[in-house]
Amino acid sequence: MTDLREYFDEIADSVTSTATTDVEADVVRGRRAVRRRRAVQTVAGSIFGVAAIVAAFTIPSAGVGSGPFGPTAAAPPAIAHSLDLVAYQGPQPRGFTLDTVPAGWFVQADDHYNLLLAPKGSGTDPDSSVGRIVIYLESKDQNGPPRAGTEVEVGDRHGVLIKSLPAMIPGQTPPPAGSDTGWTIWVEQPHGVHLIVQFWEGLGLDREQMVALAAGVHVHEGALQGIG
Repeated sequence: MTDLREYFDEIADSVTSTATTDVEADVVRGRRAVRRRRAVQTVAGSIFGVAAIVAAFTIPSAGVGSGPFGPTAAAPPAIAHSLDLVAYQGPQPRGFTLDTVPAGWFVQADDHYNLLLAPKGSGTDPDSSVGRIVIYLESKDQNGPPRAGTEVEVGDRHGVLIKSLPAMIPGQTPPPAGSDTGWTIWVEQPHGVHLIVQFWEGLGLDREQMVALAAGVHVHEGALQGIG
């Protein structure tokens, strides 16, 4: 009888140990999934994080054409009308000066690295590029456009207009071929560094307007390049 009881005790210990191990493994997997999901949610909404999603699920050197501001699955509402460019009337930013902006837009955030243009009433998050225009210099580890585009004359300088790569997010339906996924203009500066003007998808600006806006962006000596 004692031997039989000891045998049953050994079986119970084995089952309990296995079940406990399985539960602990499930908990670890669940925690990892939550961390991954939180990281994606945090990255997707930030200016510098958009590129991380694009780099993870598309070809390298993505961004809206390039740089740190690529498209994500969270697209802004469609704009049914075109925008007009008007002379910029507000205080000039620190790293860049502006000649024109889309009508009803303003400088939402600026420093010596980046300039963010947004439509009035678009929200107050200065770290989001959704539905906005972002202006910055190529990073120190870049050397011009990452892929071919349309050659354009931006004022008296040479530029390249590149269509954005659509974000390939698992579980999301890719946009139809030929749809507006956003654009980036790379403008070569006298010192060799490129100015980048990034347009979110569906803003309502045509090619000529994007080129004209980029031609009206002037780089200050104090403008700084990012890294990465």
